[in-house]
Amino acid sequence: MNQCRQTTKTTTIVSTATETKKHLFLQKRSMSERPEDPQDPVSFQTQDSPVSREISQEERLAIEERQRKAFAFFTETLQIYGVEELIFCFNGGKDCTVLLDLLMRYLRQENISSGDIPMLYIKSGDSFTEIDDFVERCVRNYRVELVEYEGSLKEALTHMAADMPRIKAVFVGSRNTDPYCQHLAPMQPTDNDWPPMMRLNPLLEWSYHDVWHYIHMNSVPYCSLYDRGYTSVGNRSNTIPNPHLRNPDSQCDCDSVPACSCGPSRYRPAWELEDPALERAGRLPRK
Repeated sequence: MNQCRQTTKTTTIVSTATETKKHLFLQKRSMSERPEDPQDPVSFQTQDSPVSREISQEERLAIEERQRKAFAFFTETLQIYGVEELIFCFNGGKDCTVLLDLLMRYLRQENISSGDIPMLYIKSGDSFTEIDDFVERCVRNYRVELVEYEGSLKEALTHMAADMPRIKAVFVGSRNTDPYCQHLAPMQPTDNDWPPMMRLNPLLEWSYHDVWHYIHMNSVPYCSLYDRGYTSVGNRSNTIPNPHLRNPDSQCDCDSVPACSCGPSRYRPAWELEDPALERAGRLPRK
């Protein structure tokens, strides 16, 4: 992994809006000290993208159309909002990785700096180390500004709205097969009890396999957990490798153990999941 020294400024924010008075932290990381990057920042190589697959012509054409529509959505967004009014939510997962790559390609095409639209990352004490490390690499290599909070999405947006009142809209990597997302519109305001903000959902119509076709077609780096059978990544306490990707000759008893660290041979990679309806089969029920 490439190492990069970064200037970090951390401001502690005490929440008084909730009874629990949780401490949330806003962290803005200056990108003034960066390693030398390739001319095309989206072509960087990391250990998170070791495997590729062949893409059929039909799949390639379908993904090119998906990308065209995403770029048209970005153009429409910039006709409504100034670039300084936008932020994108990133959790290190496959869907947000595609959103990040699409958005950065579009900004480069339009000669807009990648640092003009910040990345919002909501960190959890229960997150996978692989996710946190991948987020850091994306920040370095895509040259984005990281805005980091702890807490729920609602708490993070509430404090972000107070700290960054210029932000009016947030890009989200939701797909309509995600929980509670089947009725979302591409542009949809937050609910009344949330901070007022427009949710921007350019990936709503993308399928599970569309996401992986785009990643492989464009050699997009992704979190290494997906090489180890994880298909939908939450936190360590609620996510295990997808049991439908377990190799039949494996003797490992990981199906019931969160945060399995078995090698790649225990489970097949995420993109080999045939039935997209089983994408969340590795998510454990809430206790």
